[in-house]
Amino acid sequence: MCELIIGNEVDDDLTFWRLLEDIDRNPALTENSKQRQQIFLLNVFYNSLTDETRYLFTEPTYGKSLIYIDMPFLPVKDTEASVIDINQHAKMTYAEGNVRSGELTGVAAVAIAVNSLIVDSQWSSLAFAVILTLITLGIVFKDLRFALWTTLPVVATVALQWLVMAYLDVSLSLVTVMIGSILVGVGVDFSIHIANRIRELGGGIEAIRTATVSTGMSLFEAATVTTLGLVAAYQIPIPEIQPFVTVVIVLLWIAAASALLLLPAIFVTLEKMGMGSTGGAEAMMRKLGLTGSQVAARDGSIDAVVVMDDVEDVW
Repeated sequence: MCELIIGNEVDDDLTFWRLLEDIDRNPALTENSKQRQQIFLLNVFYNSLTDETRYLFTEPTYGKSLIYIDMPFLPVKDTEASVIDINQHAKMTYAEGNVRSGELTGVAAVAIAVNSLIVDSQWSSLAFAVILTLITLGIVFKDLRFALWTTLPVVATVALQWLVMAYLDVSLSLVTVMIGSILVGVGVDFSIHIANRIRELGGGIEAIRTATVSTGMSLFEAATVTTLGLVAAYQIPIPEIQPFVTVVIVLLWIAAASALLLLPAIFVTLEKMGMGSTGGAEAMMRKLGLTGSQVAARDGSIDAVVVMDDVEDVW
């Protein structure tokens, strides 16, 4: 057929659309002859299709047509750029023939939309988890400022999530998008252990030191038990679960280390700045010029001694 139409034999593989282009490049044919041969080939192509297959491309009334675009598998950023570029061309309108076109759909467009939803949901769920944790700790401790100091190590750990994911080559997916929110709930326990112990001891440098030393082993035991429970998830025969578990375990130990190192450092800094790590009775004692060893846990009484450098007879 190639020799009959374009007067040339083709040895290698030849596609139908390349044959149409070769007709245009044939100098031996006139424009009228080229057009007739191309129309003939197009009729051969479409007449060889069943009605069901033909209607995949055009509507029965020929009022609408579907354009197929072959897109290779590319990274998300490159795919997004290609989708945006195609949609910009699709938005062009043509006055002649009243031609209008819609945006790209299919695997690439859906993947970009899903990825955008994943990123947005990650930020919203993470913000909700942190805010709800602050409110809960503020109610429990009856001190919003103390709740903020307690939450800071968890926020610092969550900030390292993307660094850990990049280092372990773990991509953001429908599974890994939950890591940040889960980490807030799991990691805040370590900070609560340290902060609550400091609060029970009444605050101060010595209380911070005692709380860190006495609670450190409890944090290690809690992190170890939680890690052993997560390791069991490696037996789940789902490939996407394993990188998720790995990132959670790594960040879990970072959260424990932050509670044991970063949180005491924050409280010591506050003490040295004269702000105090705890509020309530401790803050009141400082304002009154009292020094207390600790606040009694049972009856709420304060053991305090009035510090008076120069005492004179009131009479």
